[in-house]
Amino acid sequence: MKIKISTASPEALARETLILGFFSDERPPKGYCGLVDWRLNGMISTAIAGERISGTFLEKIAYAFPTRIHASRLLLFGLGAVSDLTYDRLYNAGFEMAKTVNGIGATDLAIPMPAAGRGPLQLAGMTEALITGIFDGCAHEPEKPPALSLEIPTRTDNKGDIRRGLDRFRQQAGMVEILILESE
Repeated sequence: MKIKISTASPEALARETLILGFFSDERPPKGYCGLVDWRLNGMISTAIAGERISGTFLEKIAYAFPTRIHASRLLLFGLGAVSDLTYDRLYNAGFEMAKTVNGIGATDLAIPMPAAGRGPLQLAGMTEALITGIFDGCAHEPEKPPALSLEIPTRTDNKGDIRRGLDRFRQQAGMVEILILESE
């Protein structure tokens, strides 16, 4: 498992699958999801406004070949209300994300931390919970990490907290085969 922390913008991010968490009480979407929505000319916010998607917990939406971003597919995962976000909820969302990417055979992923810098949760704990859920949800042999290449795009000022969360995750997983990289 290789994890990279980057400051890539939506138009510079080149991954097979981009996974975004979105919330039922954020209209329009905020954070990285909001940037992607803006880059896609409001595609996500238009679907929310048209009540085609709602952001309820574990709602899943897939878009193949979204234009204007460099991802083959975009997966949206509903996370419920921002005020209801907990570490357990992030873990469960990560677990479901892993089951979904396993089902479609995706191994090259980008997942920005949903609600980074918003709400009462610490970003390091949020990162640890989401990535642990993804790790646990992937079909893998005991003592062998899943064959995923994962990029976590974030703002420069959040890199340290995300790194701390990833280090705690790797310590809990007890595997040195989990490589954590940072972009320059």
